[in-house]
Parts: sequence; C-alpha cells; structure tokens
Amino acid sequence: GTVVLVRCIPLSPAVGAEVVDFDITHALPESDQAELRRQFTKHHLLLVRGQELTQDDHDRFVGYFGPVQENRGGDRAGYVTNRGDDPRSLFPEMRPLIWHNDGAYGPHPGIATSLWAVEVDPNAAPTLFANVAEIVERLPAALRERAETLRVLNVRDTEFNRTYERVPLEELLSSNDPDRYVTYEHPVFFEPPHFEGRAVIASEQMTAAVVDLPPEESDAFLSELYAHMYARDNVYEHRWKQGDVVIWDNIALHHSRPAETGSESRHLRRQCIDGWYTPEGDLLDWSLTRRSLRAPSEQ
Repeated sequence: GTVVLVRCIPLSPAVGAEVVDFDITHALPESDQAELRRQFTKHHLLLVRGQELTQDDHDRFVGYFGPVQENRGGDRAGYVTNRGDDPRSLFPEMRPLIWHNDGAYGPHPGIATSLWAVEVDPNAAPTLFANVAEIVERLPAALRERAETLRVLNVRDTEFNRTYERVPLEELLSSNDPDRYVTYEHPVFFEPPHFEGRAVIASEQMTAAVVDLPPEESDAFLSELYAHMYARDNVYEHRWKQGDVVIWDNIALHHSRPAETGSESRHLRRQCIDGWYTPEGDLLDWSLTRRSLRAPSEQ
C-alpha cells in the first residue's frame, strides 16, 4: 500500500498538532497533500520543527493547502520581523498584538497563514492561538443563543497599524475621512468555506461594536464572549524555535502576541493562501481575500 508520510501528535488540548518525522524539503504526492489538509481541518494548526529549508520549500509546503497569495507588488511573502531596517517587514512597529484574525474587516478573512522561523533567539516573544471554532458549541447556552441573533462591526484603521487596541466606535463615527477605515458587518458566528461548523469572528482587535446594541451592552456582551474564547484552557502558546514552520487556520483560530518583541532576534517569513484545495482536489477560490481592501502598509 501507499506509505503515508504525514503523522501528527497533538500540541495541546486546545488546538494544534505537530507533524513528526517530516521533511518539508521533499515534495509530497497528492495523497499526502490531501492528508495534510485533512489534519489541518482537524487540528486547525500544524507545526513542523527543525527544518532547514529554502524559500521555495516554504512556498511549496504552503501551496499544498491553496494558492499562495501575492501582494500587489507580486511578492509571495512578507516578514514579521523585529529587524527594524528590513524593507520587507510587514509591520514596522512590533508592539503587542491583541487577539484577532486577519482580514475580518472584509467579507473574506484569510483561510490560512504560515510563519517560518528563519531566525529566532530562544527567548523570542511567543505567538498565542485561541480555538474560536470548537468554542462555539462550548459557550453557555444563553450566551450562544444571544450570539446567534447578533452582528458585529469589524474595523481596520488603514492609517495606523492598531495592533494593540481596537478602533473606538466614537472615533469611527466622528471621522471626516471616509477612506481611512475599512469596515464590514459579520454575524458573530462565521461559516468557514473549508470545514463544517462555525467560528467566532468577533475579536478584541477588530470588533468596534455589536451592531444595534447600546455601547455598554455591546461591551458587556463582547467581554463575556472573549472571556470564554481567550481562556487559558482554550489557548495554545507557541514558543518559537529556529526552523519552525507553522501553518494555522485563520478563521478557526485567533492569534495574538502578548508583548513587544524586544531585541531578541525574531525574523519570521509569512505567507497566506488565496483559496483552498478540497478533498476532491478542486480549488475553492477565495481570491477576494483582502485584495480590494488591502491597506498601504500591507502592499
């Protein structure tokens, strides 16, 4: 029979699996690519450790899941790095990053994001991941029932990269610059295109308010929701090691970085996908993801 090269062990009770005895530098047959995607939709995050790879290897690995997204400059990758002078840095200010999922200020949040630890010091700032898909069924019944009827307004400030705070609703409403903020209304529970179930799309960083609720009531609802979503037992903390490759489901998970990155080297190559390959090998096209909404800092 076929020898399957994909073997996974869970990383934490909340989320994630490590793909063990796996070499990213070798191309995979279709059957193993499909198995990787199956494990991804099961665990929502896959980690491969100790890799010595090239950019082409990273491109090929991420491409098993869907077409690699290109920015307007035609680049297939950017860098999340605290090398202050690196022109490829996507986020020049490496401040704390509160909980969010990328692109939730538009109709199509990204399906998956990958980071490859090109160079990291042992004490580099970790990345945290919260499982906002499985939590839907674990919410208290009254809270879940209420969430079913509500919509949230998600916002992106294109002028400043507000990684450390949400955009206050008053600021959005009083702004006289119509092009500064990108906004989108979503139901609290978002239906992903690539797996059964739903995921919470309200987040600390992106959600300015619950639509049609008074501010105090909106904040109280969101606080109660976040208490469940971001509880420690629903979170996996990834401490980076050199050569790590992580790919995670950007809809099923929210991510955060708890602190400024400091001076410890933390140079991560970042890629996203613009669609998803179904179990049958068809392309589920998601190329609207942020393409028309991309802020100048992301180009």
